[in-house]
Amino acid sequence: MNRKLELREVFSLNITVKRKIEPYLWLAPSFVLFALFVFYPFFITLYKSFYIVDSLGAVRKFVGANNYLYILKDKEFIQAILNTLYFALLTVPASKVIGLLLAMLAYRKHKLSILYETSFAIPMTIASSTAAMIFQLLYVPTLGFINGITGLQIRWLTDPKVAMFSIALIQIWLSSGYAFVFLLSAVRNIPEAVLESASIDGATGWRKMIFIILPLISPTMFYLIVMDIPFSIMMVSLNNVLTQGGPNNSTMTVMLYIYNQIALVGNNTYANAATMIAFIITLGFILLGFAFEKKGVHYQ
Repeated sequence: MNRKLELREVFSLNITVKRKIEPYLWLAPSFVLFALFVFYPFFITLYKSFYIVDSLGAVRKFVGANNYLYILKDKEFIQAILNTLYFALLTVPASKVIGLLLAMLAYRKHKLSILYETSFAIPMTIASSTAAMIFQLLYVPTLGFINGITGLQIRWLTDPKVAMFSIALIQIWLSSGYAFVFLLSAVRNIPEAVLESASIDGATGWRKMIFIILPLISPTMFYLIVMDIPFSIMMVSLNNVLTQGGPNNSTMTVMLYIYNQIALVGNNTYANAATMIAFIITLGFILLGFAFEKKGVHYQ
């Protein structure tokens, strides 16, 4: 009898252990991939940022923080940081506002809903390089569609004052489709009774949007903003295709600067330091977003 009880206890203990271990076993492949392709490259870059590194990536000499001190004195890199922040400031809020407005337009389902919902979401399916080539033709000063139909004489990609704004417009168009899909789902999940009660209480138009809809969809909005901030800071494809950082470095971003240091100059030493600074800037904005979450995001 005691033997049977011991076997039952061992069996139940094994089942308990297996149940506790099983979730980690399912997550193990993801952890391995993250360690191999995210954490390992990060720590290697961090380590090499304190050394002089040759064009092949081999470590040569320890220099401590000198790489960071040098890169922070580089006017081109400082300009790249300012351009990157300006780009993020233009694209992140605008794409979310446009996505929300489109979601409100498509809120009610109709027979033709699938047509305009699809048209609103199409930009998210287009690759950045493809969008860059499309807008490159639209931006041609003399024969381009935009100047032709508006009568403007703007040099969209060759004027240092408007070049970054022109690239930001493309990114806003691309990101608005992605934001629309998420925000449409969030808006349609708002209980109809809540909106009807707000209408009965006299809330209409912007008051309903600000005090009812925005708080209820704030978790989705927060997710979109936090995801879009690092994407905007790491953007490189549009300006690389359209302007290569010009004219006069007006569209040079941090990631394009790092790319040029590696691919064009072969200067891995300063590229590693610039990468870590880009990471710190991105992390800072994400932490700022999470600090705002406590006051601005309503989960109930």
